[in-house]
Amino acid sequence: MSDAALAQASKWYRECLLKHTTCATSLTSKCLMPTRLLRIDEDEKYVRLVVTKEEVVQDSHYSTLSHCWGNSDILKLTVSNLESFKAGISLERLPKTFIEAIFVARKLSIPYIWIDSLCIIQDSVDDWQTESASMEDVYGNSGLNIMATVSKNSHEGLSRSRDPKMLELCPAVQSKWEGAENDLFHIFNESIWSDRLRSGPLLQRGWVLQERVLSPRSLHFCDSELLWECREMDSCETYPAGLPEVCKQESFKVRPLSGSDLYEGRYLIDGAEKTMKGIAYDRWVRWIAIYSKTHLTKDSDKLAAVSALAKCTRAVSDDVYVAGLWRSMFADQLLWRGMSTSRPKDYRAPTWSWASVDGFVIFPFIFPNNKYHIEIDEVRVTPVSSVYDTGSISDGYFRARGLLIRDTLFKYKRSSNVPFLARKAKDTFMTVNLDAPVVQCGEEVIVLPILTYSYEPDNENHWFDALLLQERAMSPNGFYTRIGYARLLYSYVKNEVGLDHPQNLSKLKFPGNHVGSSSESNNSTQNGKDVDFDFELDESLYLEGSLGSFVVY
Repeated sequence: MSDAALAQASKWYRECLLKHTTCATSLTSKCLMPTRLLRIDEDEKYVRLVVTKEEVVQDSHYSTLSHCWGNSDILKLTVSNLESFKAGISLERLPKTFIEAIFVARKLSIPYIWIDSLCIIQDSVDDWQTESASMEDVYGNSGLNIMATVSKNSHEGLSRSRDPKMLELCPAVQSKWEGAENDLFHIFNESIWSDRLRSGPLLQRGWVLQERVLSPRSLHFCDSELLWECREMDSCETYPAGLPEVCKQESFKVRPLSGSDLYEGRYLIDGAEKTMKGIAYDRWVRWIAIYSKTHLTKDSDKLAAVSALAKCTRAVSDDVYVAGLWRSMFADQLLWRGMSTSRPKDYRAPTWSWASVDGFVIFPFIFPNNKYHIEIDEVRVTPVSSVYDTGSISDGYFRARGLLIRDTLFKYKRSSNVPFLARKAKDTFMTVNLDAPVVQCGEEVIVLPILTYSYEPDNENHWFDALLLQERAMSPNGFYTRIGYARLLYSYVKNEVGLDHPQNLSKLKFPGNHVGSSSESNNSTQNGKDVDFDFELDESLYLEGSLGSFVVY
C-alpha cells in the first residue's frame, strides 16, 4: 500500500481522536478490554498473545480486524498452542491479510490488535460462547476496525494495485446556457460510496454487520481507494474531507442516543413517534433487514451474529429480547415477511422468529392507528447458554388469544406461482408470503389476524396483517407453527366472523379455553382481571373461525 494512502488513514484517525467527541464516547458502561489481544512489539517479525488482565494497561488503544476466513486453512488459537502464542508468533506463519493489518496498526501507533481466529480459542466451545457474548465490548471499545472489504479470504491481503486516476475529481464543466446564474457545474458520482463497498465480499458476511456498526471507526480497504467511516464523518481518498452532500448515504455507525437524535428523519416504530425507544427499534429492524441478506458459515450462528446489536438495543430500550424480537413490540414484529426464504432442517429459532428462515426479510410499517386483535399472554425462549441470553436458543414459544380462521390456499392465476387465500365472495382474497414451501395450493391453513390499519386515519379501506399457521405435528389441538404472512382486506374477516366494522375486532371477548397454559391461567384472566374487549360475539357467528387460546412454536 502506498505511503500517501497510509498518511491519509493516519490523518483521519488522528483527527477523529482529537476532534470527534461522539466517536470518543463508549457505547458500554465500562471500557472493557478483550480477554486477549495481540501485542505489536517493536520487533517487526513477531507478535505475541497477551491476556489483558495480566499485561495490558486498561486504557490502551487496540484495533480490530474484520475479514473473510475463506475456505483455506489459517493459523488458529487452540488449547494446545495457547502458551506458545504467549511466547510469540512469527509473522511468517500468518496469512497476508493479518500481516498487513498488523502493519497498518503499527503505522498508526496502535499497540494492540484483536483478530478473532487468534484471540478466541477455536477448539473450545466454552471460550467461543464467552467471547462471542462480549462482541459489543470488543468492537464498541476498539480504536479502529480495519476492514479487508474486498478480500475473499485471509490470504489476499488488504492492499490492491490501484490506478491513481481513479482518485481524480472530474473538472468543472462550463455551461453555455445564456442567462444562467451559475454557469459552472461540478460532476459527482452520487453512488461512489456504495459502488466502492458493493464490490466487497466482506460485507456479505453475517458477523461483519455488527462489527461495522459497533466500532466507532472503520477503515475500508477497497479496490480503488480507502474509505473512512466513523460516527461523525464518511470520507474516501477522492473526498478526504468528507463526502459531498449529494453522495452521502445513511450512516451505519451506531451512536450513543441523545436529544439530537429525536430530530433525525422519519421513524417506523411507536406510530412514528420520535422517542429514544422508537429510534432504537427502528435501527433494529433496519439492521435485521440488512443482516438477512448476508451469509453465515455456520447456520447455527443466526442469532449469535447479531447478539451485540441486541445488547445495544436492549441498553436503550430496557426491553426483553426474545429470539430476535422485542417483547413490547412483539405483535408488530411477528409480522416480518420472508422474500423467497427457506427454513433449514436444523432448529435454531421458533417459527415465529425471522431467525428461523434463510433469506431476505422485511418488517412492516407501524401506523399510529394500528388496532390489535391478539392478546399475547406469554413468550418464552430457552438460551443454549445461561450466560449468553442474546445468543443461540434451544426452544421457544408464545401463548396468545385471538381469532383463528381455517382456509385454503389458491393460486391467483393458473400461470402464477403466487399463492392467494380466497373465499367464495369476490372481494375476500389476500396475498400470501410463505416462509418456505411447506404447503401447496389447495391445502388448508390457519389464518391468525394480528392487527388492523389504514394508510390514512379517515380511510375506510382497512387492511389486516395476519400470520399463516399450521397445526403442529404430533401435538395436541391448539399447538401451531408459523408458515407465512398474509395481508388481507377487512371484508375477508368480516365475512368469516360476521363483524360489521373492523374496529369491532379490537373489542372481542375471548372465551377461556386456554391451551398450553398453567392452571392459574385457565379462567381467562390476566393479572386478576377479565380480559374483556367490550364486544360479545355470538357463537353462531364463528363460522370457520375459532376464538380461544393457542400456542405457537
